Amino acid sequence: MLNRRLLRTKAVQALYARQLTADANRLLALDHIEEAFAPDLNSMEPQNRPELAGMKRLADIALDELIRDGKTADDQELPDKVLKVARSAYEAYSRQTKIDGEKLVRRVLNETESIYTEFIRVLSLLIELAHQARIDRERRYDDPEAPFPKESGLNDNGVIKVLVADSALQDEIIRNGITWHNEMNLVRKIYREALRKDEEYEKYCKTKSHTTEEDQAIIQHILRQVLLKHEVPLDYFAQRDLYWDDHNELIRSLAIKTLRSADFPHTFQLAPFTKDWEEDREFVEDLCRIVVEESDRYDKYLEDQLKNWELERVALVDTIILRTALAELIHYPGIPVKVTINEFIEIAKRYSTPKSGKFINGVLDVLSVKLAAEGIIRKSGRGLIDNK
Repeated sequence: MLNRRLLRTKAVQALYARQLTADANRLLALDHIEEAFAPDLNSMEPQNRPELAGMKRLADIALDELIRDGKTADDQELPDKVLKVARSAYEAYSRQTKIDGEKLVRRVLNETESIYTEFIRVLSLLIELAHQARIDRERRYDDPEAPFPKESGLNDNGVIKVLVADSALQDEIIRNGITWHNEMNLVRKIYREALRKDEEYEKYCKTKSHTTEEDQAIIQHILRQVLLKHEVPLDYFAQRDLYWDDHNELIRSLAIKTLRSADFPHTFQLAPFTKDWEEDREFVEDLCRIVVEESDRYDKYLEDQLKNWELERVALVDTIILRTALAELIHYPGIPVKVTINEFIEIAKRYSTPKSGKFINGVLDVLSVKLAAEGIIRKSGRGLIDNK
């Protein structure tokens, strides 16, 4: 089932991408300023290039002040044109960065929802491989150079028969737009190069009848050791999903649980993707919104903590992780401090530098105690668990 760590990871990914787009939008805003103060080559009037260059520098500084503080330090002393151009560039920067941020949050949420589709695709692929096994076994002549036992096959497997007969699964396959009509070459390749060459499956096919336990065992083996391990299906899944490395653990878990329930039709049940997708979606959206709105305040906390260490020197991923962790520590009273810290340590270990886990741990350990003493972090209910 979908867990909060993956949701936290998605929030960090969206915020990281948002920062990159914000940096790109700043460069576009600087281009806007440069264009505004470029000499007019078509004008018959003399162009004061040093003055234009000076006004451009002032506008560049004003833009960065607006981005950082929301205002300029010396409005009264800046020429009107400089102030007007800087504000125009800042408005364009802010508008585009907001649009980009919202798009990125929607994108990571769509990516998260697609995990369920890929889980159904894995089950569907098992059914397609069983169809290939049936076709293979019905051939009158086998390849004499590569004979393969036909006493039984995947199409006779009891778990597969439950999958094929279940109307709910077939409805999900259709609803998620899953079809293999244009991928039959791939299915055949997986069957020939991955499944038929698997020793356990070959051994299974040498026996005409199997117990329920044997059917379940071979299906679990095919799932874990063939579909989710062999390079041919793995390459296919990785090409479909850019975040396959993040998603495959959950897909594997959902598939294992579902297949374990498929010994009999009356016990079969598709593993639930999440308890409440709307709640999960809201968690990611709110976490991202809070970080964007409060990042200046969080950066002040971090700067005070990282004495003699400029925040700009911290890896961007680590900065995003720290901001997101602070948002959860401060704004989610029901989540224990230790849970938040441990979750973001694991995210840092996976997505940042080798030393990031210890760095994140050290900073959050000290900051959480300090902010709790100041009354900024306040926990209640389940959030009080393990907070000593």
